[in-house]
Amino acid sequence: MTQQDSIEVHRLVAETAAGMLDGRVPFLEGVRTLTSLLDRAGVSREDDDFSIFFAVDCQTDNLPVGEVRKHWATDALERLEPEIQAATLWAKEFASGACESLVARFGS
Repeated sequence: MTQQDSIEVHRLVAETAAGMLDGRVPFLEGVRTLTSLLDRAGVSREDDDFSIFFAVDCQTDNLPVGEVRKHWATDALERLEPEIQAATLWAKEFASGACESLVARFGS
């Protein structure tokens, strides 16, 4: 990875985390984005901040969020919506501090 690529990944990490905090990025979608950027961001799976997002992802990976929702039946999405909302609230409480840390670490 070039230095420019690394800078771009770090910018994406910071923007995603900031968007999760201010509501521009749906929280659970942001979690999945951040976990997908781990290797490219050059941090280990044991990183204090990223490990929090892996924990959230593990607890919510059965929930349809983001683009995958297009492939789900409307009635199934309606049934799961209360669980998705509850998981989102929990995730925000559990991981907002890690979002703030990522913004501070990877933001410009």
